Amino acid sequence: MQRLDPEHTLELVLEALGELIDYELAVVLGLEGSELLRVRKTAGPLAGPGLTNYSISLRDRGDLARIMEKGEPKLFGETEEHVDTYNGVLDLPHGHSCLVAPLSCGGKSIGLLTLDHRSCGKFTPGLVRFIATISKLISISMVQSDAASKLEHANADLVRERNALLTPGYEPLTGLVGSSPAWIRAIEAIRMVAGTELPVLVLGETGTGKELASRSVHRLSARSDQPFVAVNCSALAPSLAESELFGHEKGAFTGANSSRKGRFELADGGTLFLDEIGDLPMELQPKLLRIIQEGSFERVGSERTIRVDVRIVAATHVDLAEAARNGRFREDLYYRLSVFPVRLPALRERPGDILLLAETFLGDIRTRAGFSGTALSAEAAIVLEERNWPGNVRELRNALERGVILARGGMISEAHVALPTAPDQIHQDQVHQNQISQAYASPRGRKSATVATSNKPGWHSVEPVNNTPASLTIDDAQRVAIGAALERSGGRIYGPGGAAELLGLKPSTLQSRMKKLGMVPRRNQLDRPKDTGTPHQ
Repeated sequence: MQRLDPEHTLELVLEALGELIDYELAVVLGLEGSELLRVRKTAGPLAGPGLTNYSISLRDRGDLARIMEKGEPKLFGETEEHVDTYNGVLDLPHGHSCLVAPLSCGGKSIGLLTLDHRSCGKFTPGLVRFIATISKLISISMVQSDAASKLEHANADLVRERNALLTPGYEPLTGLVGSSPAWIRAIEAIRMVAGTELPVLVLGETGTGKELASRSVHRLSARSDQPFVAVNCSALAPSLAESELFGHEKGAFTGANSSRKGRFELADGGTLFLDEIGDLPMELQPKLLRIIQEGSFERVGSERTIRVDVRIVAATHVDLAEAARNGRFREDLYYRLSVFPVRLPALRERPGDILLLAETFLGDIRTRAGFSGTALSAEAAIVLEERNWPGNVRELRNALERGVILARGGMISEAHVALPTAPDQIHQDQVHQNQISQAYASPRGRKSATVATSNKPGWHSVEPVNNTPASLTIDDAQRVAIGAALERSGGRIYGPGGAAELLGLKPSTLQSRMKKLGMVPRRNQLDRPKDTGTPHQ
C-alpha cells in the first residue's frame, strides 16, 4: 500500500478549499522558532515564485502575533486598517478581502493560514467557523509532515552511520582517547547531542580537546558530509570581526574591493565552530542570537537578508555563566547556546588516562619523527602520572614530543620529561634547541654547525651555537639526525656504513624523507657501492 505524503495532503486540502471558497491566494505559513513565519504551501491564481521561502517577522507584525495568541480566525473588513501580509511581493488593492486563521496543535502555535482575494466582500463572517475547522485539518497535516520528515532524516542518519562503520579506518571520535568515568560521561554527552540540531556549548580548560570534541559532534551528525568551519573568536580583529563572520559587499568599507562571503555562509549546510565564544565582541552577539533563532543575517554594507542553515558549536575555557551575570556576555545568547553543554574534564580529573594518552601520542610521534625504537621508561611514566598538567592534554603531548627528541631514538628517561626548572637543565635544553635550529636549515641541507661524534652508536650531535631564538620541532630533529649520519658516512647514502644503514632505513626511504624535509642530496651521496655482494636491506 502506498504511503500518503502528508506534505501532499496540504496541497489537496488547499485545492479542496478552493472548490468551496472563492479565494485567489491561499498560503500556509509555518512558525520557525518563536518569531518567524515562513511560507510553506501556496495555492490559487496569485501564487507565484515570489512567495517561495517568503518570511515574516512577528516582531514587525503585531496584528498577526495577536491572532496567533488569541487562537481565533480574523476577518479583516473593507474599512479596517490592515497591513498587507505580502506587501512587496504582491500588489493587492487596499481593502481587499482577507481572512487569517491561526494553526495550532496540542495548544502549541505552529503557523497561520491566510486567504486573500483582490475583490471586496468575498469572505463573509459565516466562513470564520468553517475556516476554524479547516485550520485544524491543515495543522494535523503539518505535524504529520514534520514527523515524516524527521523519520526520513533519522533513517538517513542510520544508513549513513552504518555505511561509515563499514568504512575501514572510520572513527568519528578520532583523538578523543580515554576510559576514565569522567571522560566516558563526556563522550556519551557528545554522542547524545550530535544527533540533534541543538546548539552545543563545549566547556573545558585550555588544552582539554574542545576542538576535537566539536569536530566529533560534526562527524557524528547528519551534517558530517557538509563543511566544518572553525573560527577563533579571540583572534578576530575588532574592526574586521563582523566582516569575517557575516561577509561584506564591495565598497562596504575602505579596502573592500569585492564582495566576500563570511564564515556563516561558508558553513551553510554544515557546522560553524566558534572557539573561545566568550571573546566574541558584544556588538556582534545580537547578530549571532538572531542567526540561532531565525537563521538570517545581512552582510556588512547590505540590507539584503541572507538565510543559512548552520549548526552552531561553541567552546570556551571561561565561566560563561558568570560572564553573563556580570554583563560581559549577553545572557539571552548564553541561554540559547547552553541548551546542552558538554563539559570536558581536566587531565588531573582523569589521571588513569595519562599513560593511555601517552602511548597513543608516542605512536604518532614515533611515526612522524622516524624514531621507531623510542619508548617510555617506567621512571618517566611515574613522572607523567604524578604531574598536575595545568596545560592538560596539549601539555602532555608537547612534553612527549620534547622527550622523544631528547631521547634521540632511545628510551625516554625521567630526565627527558622532567620540568626544566634547574638553571643547568634550562641551559641544556637551549643547547638542544640551538643544535636543531643551526643544522640543515637551507633547502640544500648545508651544514650550519660542527658535527662531533656522540657516544650513541650511529648518531652524531651538533655543537651548540649561541643566541639562536628557535624552538624544537620534529622536522628539525630529523634534519639533524640525517645530517649527522651523512657526515659520518662521508656523504654516502647507499652501501655499508652509508647514512641509510646508520639510521636503520632503506636508502629509498631516506631519500624520500630528505626530499620531504627539503634536503637535496648531492650527486656523490647517490653513488651506489660498486661491489654489491648482497643487496642492502
